[in-house]
Amino acid sequence: MSKVTEKFIQAGEYRTHYWEGGEGENVLMLHSADPGSGGWLEFRENMEALGRQFRVLAPDIIGFGKTDSPTRDLRHPAYVEHMVQFLDALGVKKTHLVGNCRGGLISISIAAEHPDRVGRVILIGNAGGGIPPELEQKALAPYANYTATRENLKAHLDRAYFNPERWTPPEIFDQYLESSGRQYSAYSKLGCYPMDVPNLRPLLAKMTVPVLFVTGKENKILPIEQALIAFGMTPGAKLYAMSSCGLHAQTEHPEEFNRIAVEFLKGELN
Repeated sequence: MSKVTEKFIQAGEYRTHYWEGGEGENVLMLHSADPGSGGWLEFRENMEALGRQFRVLAPDIIGFGKTDSPTRDLRHPAYVEHMVQFLDALGVKKTHLVGNCRGGLISISIAAEHPDRVGRVILIGNAGGGIPPELEQKALAPYANYTATRENLKAHLDRAYFNPERWTPPEIFDQYLESSGRQYSAYSKLGCYPMDVPNLRPLLAKMTVPVLFVTGKENKILPIEQALIAFGMTPGAKLYAMSSCGLHAQTEHPEEFNRIAVEFLKGELN
């Protein structure tokens, strides 16, 4: 079993917390902007499995987990820049990308802006932004004035997961709750929250690296129809849809996800 260790590194102006394990080609795993999200919480079921084949890196993005909080209102380009700085700080010249939701948007921008540094891209629960305004409003409205209470977190997990009780047992729920308290406290002081959804579909249409979309058929936040639209716009892309699955396929079906992720990253997925 690949050992995953907890580390810190200075990436630009932010002291950045991350998890690392395994050897081989690099795989940068980027989490969502959901309440309480972080590298370990979202990829805890995947890092060791992928680490048997690759070197995995799972950082906390700005303001999440144990990475420094922002000191000003940040938009999408700042998160992209931070992750490029993270790779630079580690001396990583080239990497595969696995991005969940917000992490997928960051992955799309990195692949578009630095195609020479990217191998393959896996996008989980992601449609490249550009979703209809009414759908975006419905998806983001619960988080505009979010406070870290047990009731709000449970409501979020009920939206995000097909089977939240199974994949967020009490000890994991409590970690999400503690992390979301720190996260939203930092962002509320700035009068913002990290949920802007830029339209990156024009970038998908110009993608030059292999892309795999992984989506849940029962995704309540981002319906599968939106992933199908993004998939159809992306040259040479593949799509894998999971049954009994919501937003976080890598957590709800870890064994299935780990298998297809390894196959795709090795260029063996048919």
